[in-house]
Amino acid sequence: MIRISGADAIPLVQRVFRGGDIQGSRGYRAHHGWIVDGSEPIDEVVLTVFRTPHSYTGEDVVEITCHGGVFLGQRIVELLVGQGARPAQPGEFTQRAFLSGRMDLCQAEAVADLVQARTEASRKVAAYQLEGRLSERLRNMREQLVKACSLLEIELDFSEEDVAFTSRTELIAMLKAMKTEIESIVSSFDRGRVCREGIRVVIVGRPNVGKSSVLNCLVERERAIVTEVPGTTRDTVEDVLDIGGLLFVVTDTAGIRESEDVVERIGVQKARQALSAADLVLLIFDGSEALTDEDEAIVHTMREMGKREIGVINKVDLRVKADMKRIKAWLPGAPLARVSALKQEGFPELIQKIEEIVLADGIPHAGEVVLTRVRHRDSLSKAKAAIERAEDSLKMGMSQEFVVVDLREALDSLGEITGETITDDILNRIFSEFCIGK
Repeated sequence: MIRISGADAIPLVQRVFRGGDIQGSRGYRAHHGWIVDGSEPIDEVVLTVFRTPHSYTGEDVVEITCHGGVFLGQRIVELLVGQGARPAQPGEFTQRAFLSGRMDLCQAEAVADLVQARTEASRKVAAYQLEGRLSERLRNMREQLVKACSLLEIELDFSEEDVAFTSRTELIAMLKAMKTEIESIVSSFDRGRVCREGIRVVIVGRPNVGKSSVLNCLVERERAIVTEVPGTTRDTVEDVLDIGGLLFVVTDTAGIRESEDVVERIGVQKARQALSAADLVLLIFDGSEALTDEDEAIVHTMREMGKREIGVINKVDLRVKADMKRIKAWLPGAPLARVSALKQEGFPELIQKIEEIVLADGIPHAGEVVLTRVRHRDSLSKAKAAIERAEDSLKMGMSQEFVVVDLREALDSLGEITGETITDDILNRIFSEFCIGK
């Protein structure tokens, strides 16, 4: 489907369409015909006409449904550009929808999240945000702040008469309730981020304990090269896994050890970088061998980073020589899983342990409003800080001017999320992250 939006969209498409008058068409009407280049037929299509303001962008829009194929679509686009259209920038259709008031900025960002969703959980969170559930809560808070500011500013006009248009006790109670609501929304950020970005699971261990084989078994395909030669993995290898509707980004790393090999040293450095961003670490031990100083050094590295971890004893199809009591002492409280990557045994139990650890934090329930973006969290945190300052000023009996300044700052911070108060630079950065065609 090819979308054309703008004041001249309908007459422009009419010039290359043979199949009836679309300029006189009402909105929400489909027309069958041909896209033509002069007298040359290009493709048999269906055109759908949308009239402003009842379209995705709020402008006149024509959507051309053509036959599939990269060349055919490109041929029609080139024909339209030749008539005066131009290719859309990333996210431009959604940006126009925002600028025309069809959606706020929070909903616009949800469009990108919905397109990029790779699991059911991420789809649901994006859909709730696009539906406007977060926007509605922010709008209610803004309305309360606007009302409070207005009453306090009226009092300033009557300062000599010493007239109060709003109860300080009621205003403090309102700000406390608002602060509690903001705290509740902000506390959802970690769960929302997990739904949007996924859980980063990093596989670590010394060389040749079977890290790549474990990755292959988890994703159920040969994603990483497996050999008996230590140090085969020189770079991080990444794949994704869907567990319980959540996205897990699983990364296999180079064996962490000291090495004279320049390439292997770079791989170890990348492994440490992956670890720093990990939400969960799978620490792999070779169960068929005695534990080594390298194993212990890696465990201490994990402890220093404070990462959640699962101990995975691989090669249990062979006679187990690893000291299990020592591993338990190294990883107090961490779950342990026994697997055989060679025979592909024990992985359902490992996946269950991964799921239990992650779901212990909870995932959004149906209809719950959660934050998924750092930008939203930071703006809400600024709003909360401003509200706290206003509350303190009211308790100390300070003049209305000081209270209004803080309430206005809270208003602006909330407006940054929905787009009422936002700079062009931030807008351009947000929409540049969209895919072409949205």
